[in-house]
Amino acid sequence: MLVPLVVYSLLALAAPQIFPGVKVRTGFAALMVALVFGVLNVAIGWLVTTLVAVISLPAIVLTGGIFKLLIPTLVNGVLLKMTDGILKDFEIKGWMPAFGMGLLFAVGGVAIRILT
Repeated sequence: MLVPLVVYSLLALAAPQIFPGVKVRTGFAALMVALVFGVLNVAIGWLVTTLVAVISLPAIVLTGGIFKLLIPTLVNGVLLKMTDGILKDFEIKGWMPAFGMGLLFAVGGVAIRILT
């Protein structure tokens, strides 16, 4: 449980350097982003994943399933926008930075699965 918290906190600190629409005001805010994102992921991540998969079903069929690889990025983007609504020291301006950071978190999730 500590590894994901550390990895997502570090990614939250790095995100403003990569994506201009992302602001994380403090290191503590990055830790809170990781914590709130994790709680949202456990609480409603399954529901958001299901909804995104159903909505994107035509794209999945048209691309022969390749679009399914983007679902974790889209889900993370939605959960990060929700995290933005909860925390005042974390801000994402627009959906493109949210999906960019979602991709960063999806890659981080793969790294976490490898590390643990």
